[in-house]
Amino acid sequence: VLWCHLSRIVPDVSCFRGLFVVAMAKRHCMGMGEPKLPVLILTGYLGAGKTTLLNYILHEQIGKRLAVIENEIGEVSVDDALVEQKTEDLAEELVVLDNGCVCCTIRGDLLKALQGFVEKVRGGGLKLDGILMELTGAADPAPVVQTFMLDDSVRATFYIDNVITLVDAKHAIQKLDETKGDNQSAVCAQIAFSSTVLLNKVDLVDQQTVDMVEKRVKQLNGSVEIIRCEQARVPLDKLFNVCAFDLARVLEEQYMDEEEFNNFYQPKMDNTISNVGLKFTGALNMFQFQMLLNDLIGDEESAKNFMRIKGVLHIQGSQQMFVMQCVHMLRNQSFSKPWATDAPESRLIFIGRGMAQRRKELMEAVMACVAKPLRFEVGAKVQAKVGCGEDGWLGGTIIKQWDECRAYRVGTDDGGEVWAPIDSDDFVRPAGKN
Repeated sequence: VLWCHLSRIVPDVSCFRGLFVVAMAKRHCMGMGEPKLPVLILTGYLGAGKTTLLNYILHEQIGKRLAVIENEIGEVSVDDALVEQKTEDLAEELVVLDNGCVCCTIRGDLLKALQGFVEKVRGGGLKLDGILMELTGAADPAPVVQTFMLDDSVRATFYIDNVITLVDAKHAIQKLDETKGDNQSAVCAQIAFSSTVLLNKVDLVDQQTVDMVEKRVKQLNGSVEIIRCEQARVPLDKLFNVCAFDLARVLEEQYMDEEEFNNFYQPKMDNTISNVGLKFTGALNMFQFQMLLNDLIGDEESAKNFMRIKGVLHIQGSQQMFVMQCVHMLRNQSFSKPWATDAPESRLIFIGRGMAQRRKELMEAVMACVAKPLRFEVGAKVQAKVGCGEDGWLGGTIIKQWDECRAYRVGTDDGGEVWAPIDSDDFVRPAGKN
């Protein structure tokens, strides 16, 4: 309230923000009411970089005890595995809400999770300095804010410190241009309800595009602070414990009073988005799977409906998790940490337009990439493909199976070595076969 009044009296109050934050912090610490714990809400459209930011905050925060709430929209839970470390090292608690979008169908689950934190904090069983909450890319953050007002104990224990919306500089204009007709956009709601916008991936576009995106953001939220970044990396003192979120200011910007907001606000949803999720055992052949990705998102036309593909996968020939996140054509994939079990379960989800209609096609295509028992033992005589046409075959011997995630390493009769990435006659065949 004080900040709201100050902003009306003084034309440029930005110079007072640091003093105001300090004053608020002192108020919590000097007995003028019970200290409240800050909540940082991370939102942004599919693939904007929310989980990257979450991991960055968990790694960079020093001495802070933070609980993490993950919301997933998909049929299978992937984001909890993408959070790089678990509760015991970087987060005091990790709660996954995976029964639907937190802005509509599972607000009760969110409230129960918050009430659980309140009970543990007040009982002394949990020491917290704040909460990080990552929303699904399809979520409108407004109903999440409402949830913090529903319960007296939650309202007395937590305050919303900052609603951070990540905007993907490369795809932002396309996403904003899609918001027409009756299909109301979560993208617009995420920007309109934010207190800070991180304009992410600015390294992937030119200056003209950056300026254009910032102009579009300001049309939706004229008072929001925009911070440009790469890999979602921003100094933490600009994000956390900043008292940036002001509900009164947000509602004033949207020409809405608090009663209208609490009683009549309808979440903005893109009803054209669906998802297909898979859980399966059995390791994937890396090269078959990469060929499948090439078919699905190898060009702009085929990739336009795939807003996100993300997964934690078991790859044949490796004991480490293979983590992948794709946004349209862009791929970010690498091996991370060793599996904690001898029987890993892969999890993969496709999110986009028309996914439900392609369910059978996508599931069969993925399962076709599961590695089969190999035909040739070490020492077997074979022919290996080394060039084009029938003249491109050389005789050789299998010297290793699943070498660097390739089906075979073959020693050729001329003294060289080649890989056969897939166990098929396109790459390796029995000796003497034409």
